Amino acid sequence: KLDATENGSVPPFGFVIDYLTYGGLYREVWLDIREESYIEDIYVTTPALDQLRVQVTAANSEDCNYQLTLTTLDGKLLQESTYPASSDPIVLYCSNVKPWTCENPQRYLLTVKLVGKDSRIFDTQSEKIGFRTAQFKTDGFYLNGKKTFMRGLNRHQCWPYVGYAVPESLQREDARILKEELGCNAVRTSHYPQSQYFIDECDRLGLLVFTEIPGWQHIGDGDWQDQACEN
Repeated sequence: KLDATENGSVPPFGFVIDYLTYGGLYREVWLDIREESYIEDIYVTTPALDQLRVQVTAANSEDCNYQLTLTTLDGKLLQESTYPASSDPIVLYCSNVKPWTCENPQRYLLTVKLVGKDSRIFDTQSEKIGFRTAQFKTDGFYLNGKKTFMRGLNRHQCWPYVGYAVPESLQREDARILKEELGCNAVRTSHYPQSQYFIDECDRLGLLVFTEIPGWQHIGDGDWQDQACEN
């Protein structure tokens, strides 16, 4: 059950909005049935082009281990290691990987398993990742230490007649149009978290993405800000 009533304490409402805000279930919904011990989230960053920083959040993970596996997308094993579930974060050094660039968006598959002391696997989650560093300096933007000119557009995920309720194929098609037909290497997601299908396709094709919280030229009270951070 959803309540899409406009509420000034919930982003993006509270002031003036210059775009349409739809309500309802406009993306897929699924039910997860899990063990009592399970992985809640995996957060991956690459502080350096040969370094992987993995922060795992798990429930009821006492006396468990994290088993991490890094492979190519076609299944070639690059690295495998095990750490106590209390490890936070986990840092891997990877010498045999290539950087993600707009011209060659090289990606890898990181798999994290939550394993009990009796070798029982409670949960498994995987993320497609790229090794890259991003830095803004006074003279411009640097991707992997190389000055890169960003050429991009703003993008809304609404279509005539159907609003936000579009299938995966159209989400991915928008990314293809930006990259292959319009010659962009960047996109800004105005002004809310957009479909993960679109984000994933940008990553696959080599599009830099500037993601935004819900809202437009307004920051609300403490509850508003907490919800914006969660989004």
